[in-house]
Amino acid sequence: MVQTDVIWEGPRRDVSILALEAWHVISPRTRNCLGHLDMLGDPTSTVAGVPIERLHLSDLSRCEGLSVFRVPNLGHVSYCEIAAAMDRYGWRFRQRWSGKAEPSALELLGASLSRHLQKITRAARTRSERFAVGEAMLRLHEVEGLSGPEIGKRFGMSGAAVHATIQKTRRTLELRARFPLPPPPAAS
Repeated sequence: MVQTDVIWEGPRRDVSILALEAWHVISPRTRNCLGHLDMLGDPTSTVAGVPIERLHLSDLSRCEGLSVFRVPNLGHVSYCEIAAAMDRYGWRFRQRWSGKAEPSALELLGASLSRHLQKITRAARTRSERFAVGEAMLRLHEVEGLSGPEIGKRFGMSGAAVHATIQKTRRTLELRARFPLPPPPAAS
């Protein structure tokens, strides 16, 4: 993949990959896969030198769409999550040789697009529901002062699982505070 300069064509918002994960737009798996883009010696790495903590959609827009599939463990569903986020915020992948914007990244999925969109919608809903349970557990712990095992009895899980869920919820809340999710740009 060849890294090209970003070409501005219309309204867009640059969003952090960590914000997309924290707000359940992309999955942790997709974020983990995108972390491989920073590998200096890796021929699939187009954004070498940009660690996942600083990776934004503008960095991904320097990649060629089909080349993103070379990222280890990134399948069609993860690609669809990335493509949907890029389209939502006005970004496009770049053509390898000309550097011009490619068509919508979602178009590359063709006939399988609706099936993949259904999968990512269901998965995002599931992540949101699990996060809501984590928030409820966190409130029970912090506001009512219940212990992990006491909360676990209410939710049918072990105290250790409750503790892990509360920690994950705290991490997500911290990420959301650091990385707010902007609305998509207004159409021009």
